[in-house]
Amino acid sequence: MSFGAALKQARETQGLTTQDVALRTKIRGDYLKALEEGNTSLLPERTFARSYLQRYARELSLDPAPLLAEFDRSVPADASQTLRGPAFKGATGVAATTGGSASSRGARTGNPAMLTAAVTALIVLGAGGYYAYSAFLKPSPVSATPAVPVAAEPTPAPVVTVRLSVSSVPSGAQVYLDNRDLGVTPVKSFPVDARTNAQLRVEFTGRAPLKQTVDLSRSRNLRAQLNPASSTLTDLVAKRAADQAAAAQAAAKPAARPAAGTTNGTTPAGTDPTTQPAATAKPATTPAAQAVNVTFTGAAWTRVTDGSGRVLFEGTPPAGSVKGFPKGVTIRTGNAGVVKVSVNGAAAASLGQAGQVVTRQF
Repeated sequence: MSFGAALKQARETQGLTTQDVALRTKIRGDYLKALEEGNTSLLPERTFARSYLQRYARELSLDPAPLLAEFDRSVPADASQTLRGPAFKGATGVAATTGGSASSRGARTGNPAMLTAAVTALIVLGAGGYYAYSAFLKPSPVSATPAVPVAAEPTPAPVVTVRLSVSSVPSGAQVYLDNRDLGVTPVKSFPVDARTNAQLRVEFTGRAPLKQTVDLSRSRNLRAQLNPASSTLTDLVAKRAADQAAAAQAAAKPAARPAAGTTNGTTPAGTDPTTQPAATAKPATTPAAQAVNVTFTGAAWTRVTDGSGRVLFEGTPPAGSVKGFPKGVTIRTGNAGVVKVSVNGAAAASLGQAGQVVTRQF
């Protein structure tokens, strides 16, 4: 069996194609096919062809020695090192090309004087043409112009990274920033490039999507309130700063002046406190006696201020609590769904949705 037939039989037995072997051995597929067919005229130099044959045989787990011996018998070492192209010409061909009659050699030999004159004429014509062509291509003198300085390109500003945190009510909403998916809420300290006009989109199934342009020139902490009809966005950092400012302003207000006839809230000396007129004693106030009654059905931070901005109440009362206030108060709560307000004895109504931040005046 020839070396080509042995290679082909081993390859087909292993269920491989020449393309599979070419990918493994890094040998061109046409060289592998030429080895299998024994077509040495399509192979490169003999040294490379033997190397390809040896690598091919080892890839198929064959002993390359007998295959190389068969190849050497087909392509002897004293033959041409190049397997491609026409064979070397023999002595007969050389004699045919170098031979010829003396008469033909004489016919190819011209008159020396005529050859010298022709060469001289060609030299003169060439020199004249060169000078004429050079004069035609010679550029006209151009006045020197001062070089215009090129302004250096401005160095691009460094990219500033800020942190974006997004929470939502309800949680688990999908967050997109300029159509980039940031994940589901709560998103905490997500690094983004600073910019002033970023498109924020928050979506939750069954709720109105929130689409809003936000300023990301600094780090932001935002909360999206997703309602069935409409959605709102709250800056938690700005809200906290506003709450602190309001608390500081309320603390800075002077205390209420004591009633006439008293000193620092005490009864004047020599006066029996039990004999004070009944008109000066204020009756005990109950929630039912107030114009605005607030019922808490769950935990909710709430602040109540009067018309002058004085804080009447601030805190998180327990569920089931009822508090009364005079008319004209402003109520701000962080969980409007569990806060119900009744005015002048009317039926209590909820301030809003669960988790919604609401400020209303009564």
